[in-house]
Amino acid sequence: MLQIKSNIYSCGEYFRYMAFQDGKFAYIGNERMKNAKTIDFSRQFIYPGFIDSHTHLLWYGLNLVRCSLFGVKSEDEIYARIEDYSAKNPKREYIIAEGFDETAFSKKGFPSKKTLDSMFGDIPVVVRRVCGHIAVLNTEAEKLLKKHLGGDYDENTGIAREGIILSLNTIFKPKKAEKILAMKAAQRMFFSLGITSIGDMATFDSFDIYNTASLNLDVFFYYPAKNAEKLSGWKDSKNVKLKGLKLFTDGSIGGYTAAVSLPYRGKKSFGALELTEAEFKSAVKIAGRNNYQLAVHAIGDRAIAFALKNLLKRKHDRIEHFELASAEQIHQAKKQKIFLSMQPNFIGNWSMDGQMYEERLDKKYYRFNNSVRTIAEENIPMGFGSDCMPPSPLYGIASLRNANFKNQRLSPIESLKYYTEGSSEIMFEEKTIGKIQKNYIADFTVLSGRIEDAGKKRLDVVSVFKRGKQVFTKE
Repeated sequence: MLQIKSNIYSCGEYFRYMAFQDGKFAYIGNERMKNAKTIDFSRQFIYPGFIDSHTHLLWYGLNLVRCSLFGVKSEDEIYARIEDYSAKNPKREYIIAEGFDETAFSKKGFPSKKTLDSMFGDIPVVVRRVCGHIAVLNTEAEKLLKKHLGGDYDENTGIAREGIILSLNTIFKPKKAEKILAMKAAQRMFFSLGITSIGDMATFDSFDIYNTASLNLDVFFYYPAKNAEKLSGWKDSKNVKLKGLKLFTDGSIGGYTAAVSLPYRGKKSFGALELTEAEFKSAVKIAGRNNYQLAVHAIGDRAIAFALKNLLKRKHDRIEHFELASAEQIHQAKKQKIFLSMQPNFIGNWSMDGQMYEERLDKKYYRFNNSVRTIAEENIPMGFGSDCMPPSPLYGIASLRNANFKNQRLSPIESLKYYTEGSSEIMFEEKTIGKIQKNYIADFTVLSGRIEDAGKKRLDVVSVFKRGKQVFTKE
């Protein structure tokens, strides 16, 4: 049995000691256990391992091993990153560069198809926005994807929305070795952020990484409903469990494709529903036959209404994002016993003064986006995730503390609940993970300070344990 001395947060209190054995917590209290090997974290603070309720293991990992555009601050920096990646990977057959957020640029705008052609005219290049719903193609990429591009493609700008952009790996198929490398990179990053379990919004080709011995995260995955037939014969393993099917009802605010009732500012667009009633009903039937939970992407209020309507005869399904829900829709979700998966980092990214929500949305939406406090006060089961934008619970917790509007603000301790117990509840794992409690899986994160100070002072993840084994330590 291994014992740890620290400041250990368990069920609303701090304790001095805990012990674990065979991957599970065996003791939490203030008395030191004799004859047990002790690790001293007495200057640090320990919390349950964070659970990211909505992330993308393979997609995010591929971004890390391909050409990552996370954090770029200008259009020119996009080209520089691609140029650097191209020089380091001379044998590449194509370039997928992902993760830019033009709303953070001082001079806002998408990369130029003309510039991409002049700099990288001999190879297909796809530059995808951080939301994953919109991308810019150069001419070579356009040729390759032409038969897959719909009415949302603009040949002049190279901008494509939704459709094939959401499933690029069907065309640019990564080899198994690249996928495993990507998974390892994503797992390292998640552990470094204190994340020990995830709700994975899987892609159709995720099985290669789920079946590798190198995967130590607990993964609870939701598979694309349109590929549901591939789940035939699937068997859960110790740390990878199928939870259900995922559906997209609309796009993103960043792509002007989230389905809203009031038009985007400066545009006549209302976004669009990406799923037909028949497709939704088909997924509901499959879920019913197989006892699957549904995870339904719905951002705009029009998409949320569509999702609630089609989930009327079910309960304990999930709506993902729920960004622009009205007060009436929040009440309706509670009445229908819907679970909600929210992304606090969206508040830090886009909901502060002068950011994307204020620039693009009607005032009604801007003041009431991401109403997590309202949802918490309604006692609706809710988990917090990141959608990998960025995958940092501490950033999300700070975002909620410093949020613009009262209906968004939560204290760090309140937020912690939804990054742990809340996320486990909406995936039906509340009896196994999400708490430092006897007989729960020994997943925990060691922080440099009290989580109560998140958003007020800097906190670092010092160490992370998964099933009682150390999987990360800060150098």
